[in-house]
Amino acid sequence: MIDRISRKDILKVTSIEAGDITEHDRDEMAIPTYMHWNPLIRWLMWKRYDCLADLIDEKSAAALEFGCGIGLFLPELKKNYNNVFAVDLYPQYAKRLLKTLNVDVNFVDSTDELEENSLDLIVAADVLEHIEELEQYLDKFHAKLKPGAQFLVSGPTENILYKIGRIIAGFAGKGDYHHTDIYQLIEAIEQYGFRKERVIDLPFPGLPPLFRITEFRNPD
Repeated sequence: MIDRISRKDILKVTSIEAGDITEHDRDEMAIPTYMHWNPLIRWLMWKRYDCLADLIDEKSAAALEFGCGIGLFLPELKKNYNNVFAVDLYPQYAKRLLKTLNVDVNFVDSTDELEENSLDLIVAADVLEHIEELEQYLDKFHAKLKPGAQFLVSGPTENILYKIGRIIAGFAGKGDYHHTDIYQLIEAIEQYGFRKERVIDLPFPGLPPLFRITEFRNPD
């Protein structure tokens, strides 16, 4: 289980004025779900990160979190990788959080700043469903990852149970920023050439999943 950041600390970090971040942007960053009054919803969001942490290889050289949001998974990556990079459209909250936690992470504006064949891991947690031109990013990920390196992806299923859960949670009318679902993403990533390894469904095996976490390996 990864270290949790309290709701109080998340509120402290995200309540400060942060330039041009809108309420829509905050929704995309899942801030309302981490702050939700329902502990089951908060448990599910954190459990995604627990599953990702369980999949990562032992301590290695360099990792990137693509779409780091408010930075909740970055401290865990720093425990396992000597150099951790992060990229997000709005990294302000993540930078504040990591400064508070005294965690050293390298924020970059684009993956173009990273050397080719330099990364042992890329994590994309609930971000690729927001992207329309997926193949362009897969090209970049393939180039930046070492041969055989890990590529971990999580995302919502957008099935009927997920949509009902969104309504129950009070998020009806939101989610228009999801251009696809995790099933289509997995298919596209496999078709590109990444090798699928392990899959974890949440919340529980045997039930219609709300989220799917998948480990891929970069083509050799």
